[in-house]
Amino acid sequence: MTSVELGPVDKRGGIEGVTVPLDITVRFAETDQMGVVHHSECVVWFEAGRVAWMEAAGMPYTEIAGAGFNFAVTDLQCRYRNAIRFGDPVQVITRLAMLRSRQIEFQYEIRNRQTDVIYADGHTRHICVDSAGRMTRVPEWIAERLLREPVPKMGAAK
Repeated sequence: MTSVELGPVDKRGGIEGVTVPLDITVRFAETDQMGVVHHSECVVWFEAGRVAWMEAAGMPYTEIAGAGFNFAVTDLQCRYRNAIRFGDPVQVITRLAMLRSRQIEFQYEIRNRQTDVIYADGHTRHICVDSAGRMTRVPEWIAERLLREPVPKMGAAK
């Protein structure tokens, strides 16, 4: 399979194309002693956004794992721009940025869903591995389904 780039870079530095939003209302347990969301929660929200994106594309991650494949994280970047606090209405916006024979990349924005303020953005890069943890090609049937246009569910609240 050849490298597939999905859309040009837009003005915000993201990839234009189909995005899948995931609505989250910040829970008290996700905040630290300062009343700010702990930085590690953004990584958890990236994963939740990625899982929602794959499900919307018709390729649930549970099906990928059930077939003996996983996408191991090889790189993760998160830029924190504004503090997120208990009760904030957050939206994780996920895009598929790149799909190659063995690699996949997702880009994320975490925004306030009422004010559109960007709290954080970033990306994760992954390699496809088999059930023994060995790097392998993304199976064609998985790649084809990942390249379908996702149909997001309306505001799957957490």
